[in-house]
Amino acid sequence: MFYLSNYFKRACMFSCILLAAVSCKDTDEFFKDKPTTEGGEPKEANIFDFSTTREVDLIVDYSDFNANVPVFFSVYNTNPFKNEMEPTEYIDPNIKPIFSGYTGKDGKFDETVTLPAYAKRLHIVTGNFLVGLRRTMVQVDNGMARAIVKNPKAAQKARATRAFRASGVSKSTRDLSAMSNLYQSFSGNAYYKEWATPLGTWSSTSGRPDYLLWTSADDKPAYLEGKTADDLIAKGLVFTEEEANGMYATACAALNSGTDMKESYRAAADLTLIRDAEISITAMGSSTCWNSSLGYYYYTGDAPTNKMDLNIIMIFPNTQDGEWPRGNYPKNDYRGNIGTLRGDVVQLMYYPPKSDGTLDYDNGTTMFPKGTKVGFILKCNSWGARGADYAVNGSYANKKNIWAASTDGLSTALDGGKCPNPNGEARSAKFAYTAPNGKKYVVVSFEDACDDKDYDDLMFALNPSDAFDFNDTPQIENRISETYGVYAFEDLWPAAGDYDMNDVLIESKHVVEYYDHGDGEEKFSTESYYLTSYRNYITEDDYVGVKLIYASGINPDSIATIYIKKIPRGKTDPEQVNYTNENKKYYTHPKCKKLSNSVYLFDANVKDEPGVTYVVEITYVRARAASAISVKPFIYRPVDSSSRWEVHLPYDQPVDKTYNQTLYGAGDDCSTSKNPYLRTGLYPFAFYLDGVEISSFKNTLLNSGNEKTPIDQLFPEFIEWSKSKGKVNLDWYLHPSE
Repeated sequence: MFYLSNYFKRACMFSCILLAAVSCKDTDEFFKDKPTTEGGEPKEANIFDFSTTREVDLIVDYSDFNANVPVFFSVYNTNPFKNEMEPTEYIDPNIKPIFSGYTGKDGKFDETVTLPAYAKRLHIVTGNFLVGLRRTMVQVDNGMARAIVKNPKAAQKARATRAFRASGVSKSTRDLSAMSNLYQSFSGNAYYKEWATPLGTWSSTSGRPDYLLWTSADDKPAYLEGKTADDLIAKGLVFTEEEANGMYATACAALNSGTDMKESYRAAADLTLIRDAEISITAMGSSTCWNSSLGYYYYTGDAPTNKMDLNIIMIFPNTQDGEWPRGNYPKNDYRGNIGTLRGDVVQLMYYPPKSDGTLDYDNGTTMFPKGTKVGFILKCNSWGARGADYAVNGSYANKKNIWAASTDGLSTALDGGKCPNPNGEARSAKFAYTAPNGKKYVVVSFEDACDDKDYDDLMFALNPSDAFDFNDTPQIENRISETYGVYAFEDLWPAAGDYDMNDVLIESKHVVEYYDHGDGEEKFSTESYYLTSYRNYITEDDYVGVKLIYASGINPDSIATIYIKKIPRGKTDPEQVNYTNENKKYYTHPKCKKLSNSVYLFDANVKDEPGVTYVVEITYVRARAASAISVKPFIYRPVDSSSRWEVHLPYDQPVDKTYNQTLYGAGDDCSTSKNPYLRTGLYPFAFYLDGVEISSFKNTLLNSGNEKTPIDQLFPEFIEWSKSKGKVNLDWYLHPSE
């Protein structure tokens, strides 16, 4: 990923105009040093730069969703969705994005970015919890692509009204018979005790509790009269608006609908109180068409192993919040049965245990004692008022009988169908949110079925702060975006070579790690380029160097550190060596030579040491929303103690001009001092292939059987691309011959 500054953009446009106007046959001042053949005739230079990138003014706008958090999105050249338009749709992890980034917290992104030239129809994808799993397709037209994503629910009535639109006459009830198969399987075998309902009654039509401590609804029901948010915030039972927004930002960083939740967030241990505390639960939302029920249980000591030992207390009879459908899936199958709103708060009660293992529901208290472990259970699709025929046909029949618990071993799913869970594994995730004032809170999310692992089907947060043991509750890791490209070099310059373009290949992986710098915007302070060398068959001693290209307005004073690390072949971590510290800004591997703030020479001989990775890690003085430096590799060979032979991309200046310019015009070369590394014919000495990983060339450029095979025999569309100077077959390197 690389954002192109306006300066760079203008420079590229100027270059295109300039290149179109000149050739080695021109006689103007620009080519006064034009190369000639041995007979004295001017050589015909191919002025095509062989570029596979283009600059696109990219606009992405999710502001219609009023998420109030930065929205992470990715750009694909092909549709990455699997099972699209089905409840089980997900993003294929094997399809890599060509660009990723964050909007501002206003939901808007507007930058000039570098994309593969072949990317004309873009798929803009997000799995943001507050926006939903969405794919928006846009065309690149005149260097611009606009994705203005509308919220299909924006025109609906206020959430407070939607919450009560279930049909029928509502009455307050504790009647569990309205719940669909809450306790038993189809065969009638009991798995759990009957759930207890001491917290109070709920609406018989929607399942909305009558015992809410607080709600985000604009029209607050009568049972909340006399309660103020300030009182409950001071008591540590309700979040401030700032805390709620921060919690959603944390959740959106952890959850990405359609993508597997990180293993480290999937909780198999329940929450342990480290002090006496009152506990409240705040509904943060659901991302499912199911109408499920949420309960809680608690214990001390070891976790129960027998499901019948659980005393489960009802919290939300119907967790559906009406935000389904998510993104591309169009169906609205919850039939208006909306039981919770995002921001609804329920205070949990502690009922002392009795000698027979049951709880004393007549003597409850709001205070939970220190050492109590709290667990949660989700009875999936249990709200019966939505209609008996809903989601119980075909392969989803057994999913009515899923109980997802937060305690390992206590979940239940019948064998058969799509959702076996023979070991009763926990189906919840948990992570910590740290507020700006340093207070820590717990966020919990559930996966209601077993057909995906994104854990976005129900999410809630717990108060008060700092009441739980956070040793088993991970902090959210920063979001990372990765984009790829491959550099290919012929190492016989200025001779013609064999046109196989596989002498030296370098995979470039660009990694950006985003995080909130305290202003509510996802930015980054550090970006890294991972440069890994590969080769087919070479006889020369080739080495890799890099040039750092600074964007407009960026100079060495903008950089805190540049850190060069070496990862040997077959390893995953950098060598544990003492890196040189020439000054406070630059740290380089001992065998990496720093020529200037912009040029570094690596030591690994590609012929003898392929597979070595060099990491160029750049840390900025101030956090940035856009990349400011690009890292461009080249190959070199030492000639003597003071000079180097080098090969760069077309039009890139060599570092050692004195030596390399002596070779201009020799052999197949058609370079001039102002326009280096041009050649005659349809093949370059080097080019960059954007938007691909090195694995794409395992059976072509890297196959030893293809040594000395011209690249157009491996990629038949190459020649027409070269002849057209990049106007046709822009994705030629994605289509090898059969």
